[in-house]
Amino acid sequence: MLRPLLFALVWSLVVTGCEIAALALRGEALSGRLLGVIAIFATGSLLGGLTAWPIARLLTFARRRNRARACFAAMTLSLAVTTTAITGFLFYLQFAQYYGQWHTDRPSLRMLWETIFTSATSSYIFAVAGIRPLLPVLLPALLVAALAFARIEPRRSV
Repeated sequence: MLRPLLFALVWSLVVTGCEIAALALRGEALSGRLLGVIAIFATGSLLGGLTAWPIARLLTFARRRNRARACFAAMTLSLAVTTTAITGFLFYLQFAQYYGQWHTDRPSLRMLWETIFTSATSSYIFAVAGIRPLLPVLLPALLVAALAFARIEPRRSV
């Protein structure tokens, strides 16, 4: 029970550290907006790490042969997907909260239209401005995290 939490904390520290370094290299001044972005990445990566562990275990539950390889692949996939999805969703919530002041508050076709385009815009901005600068640094970290999971998990009884 402690290993998934420790794994998620380390993963969150790595992702948050990479985000802080990327912001510093771009010459961004520390502001409230940047602290919000850092908090989104920290929370998203923590929750992504916490959910990736049980998903990877579930994906390799019945696997008997080549379990270490399966654990590596399952953790690589689940950690990348959960971290990106949760962080992207948190980014969308912040984006929607900010732009919601100009949106209609009555349930209508216009509200649906505004929600769809707000989510599409936030997804695009998150992919271009949030993930792309971190990808070269986080890809090796993702593989190291998956390797650590693959070394720990096959020894545990299923």
